[in-house]
Amino acid sequence: MDGDTPHFEQIFSSLIDGVMLVSPEGTIERANPAVEEMFHASLESLTNQPWTEFFPEQPEMDMKIRHTLTRGTSFRDLRCQGFRKASRSSFPVSVTVSPYMNMNTGGPPEGAVLHVRDMSLFKELEESSKRMDGLSHLGVLSLGMAHEIKNPLVAISGSAQLLRKRLPDQHHKFLDVVIKESERINRMLERMLTFARPTRLEIKLLNIHQILEEILLLEKKNGHKNVRFVQNYDPSLPQVEGDEDQLKQVFLNLVRNALEAMPDGGTLELMTRIHSHYTVKTEANPNSRQAILVEIRDTGIGIEEEDLNHMFTPFHTTKSKGSGLGLPLSLKIVENHQGKIQVQSKVGQGTRFQVFLPVEQG
Repeated sequence: MDGDTPHFEQIFSSLIDGVMLVSPEGTIERANPAVEEMFHASLESLTNQPWTEFFPEQPEMDMKIRHTLTRGTSFRDLRCQGFRKASRSSFPVSVTVSPYMNMNTGGPPEGAVLHVRDMSLFKELEESSKRMDGLSHLGVLSLGMAHEIKNPLVAISGSAQLLRKRLPDQHHKFLDVVIKESERINRMLERMLTFARPTRLEIKLLNIHQILEEILLLEKKNGHKNVRFVQNYDPSLPQVEGDEDQLKQVFLNLVRNALEAMPDGGTLELMTRIHSHYTVKTEANPNSRQAILVEIRDTGIGIEEEDLNHMFTPFHTTKSKGSGLGLPLSLKIVENHQGKIQVQSKVGQGTRFQVFLPVEQG
């Protein structure tokens, strides 16, 4: 590629998808800046390295690149996993492989051109769409059930209260159970209705640190003497656009879950920072927006792997008095803000929730 013109170099550097030139020996001869950003690696650390370092254990891709290098065959849209060596993490990619031919000399291919597209966002949107579609059907069902149950429930509770006034004292304890359980079911139905109803956002610019501090102030007043609170905030964190009440509900729920996971005390850490490797891009707002990360970490009992896989499933709960709607509702709110929630946990070591939210549009 010694004869590249400045015009070609400008195009090569400005492509938003990654482009790699692989030599016949299987090493990366060149890569554009998009590859650097995608793999979280400098161009210097990419150059002259085997391409398999960044696409390990991909036998189908290996076979097809060999075909390209020997026979000049092209292959489109190979779905595989890219590998970020720095964080030792994988991410989904789509790779198109084409031969690099010297038109002047002819002969066999002088290399293979890999056109690499990061599919992480597409995968997240696809999963989110499936989840939201399922939640939409669940919402309609919940609305119908809640309304059908609330009417007879009011009659049951009202009748029990009337009987309590008319019957002797020895019967009151039984009626108190009926009234108390009716109230509990009613609270659960209200949460179901809140979860099922379409959410309208009151958007304004928000200081996330202020929201977190208000929540911590509230929870510290509730005791938790054996809990150490740690705040690691990025002072340069920009504002976000969001609904203050709804986001406060999300973080309050996550903080309370963390505190409940530490009945004997421990450490609750809140951390914020700009997350440079996660951006938000939607149909309504096609311009990529940087995201902030709010991390809530506890040193509590942790979550079993089986439960971890159902953390955001409505009505799934590990609490004896839980409704199983707190986390699904939190996820719904965050996704309505074009963000996402991730969770990692180990039994006996604690849990970490990460909330990503887009920053204010410039």
